[in-house]
Amino acid sequence: PDGDYPLVLIDWTDSCENVENADQLISDLPEPERIYQVGFMVVNDPGYVTIAGGAKIESGTLDYAISIPRCAITSIRYLAVCEGPPGGV
Repeated sequence: PDGDYPLVLIDWTDSCENVENADQLISDLPEPERIYQVGFMVVNDPGYVTIAGGAKIESGTLDYAISIPRCAITSIRYLAVCEGPPGGV
């Protein structure tokens, strides 16, 4: 990565399953989960986006990457990067 990846907030829906996945009552079945994910958009494909939580610029590698199908995405918001709060950290 060269640092030119936009920082985004993605609102998307993921599948879900119970930890105990046998002998479930209908009333205990899970529903899909709404997820808010922040990261660097490293792939912007017509069918999906891939975002990474970390980018190691010196080594050219990424950490914590996930590809999300566009059909699961509700919105993508591009985030502005600032230097931090007034007066420093």
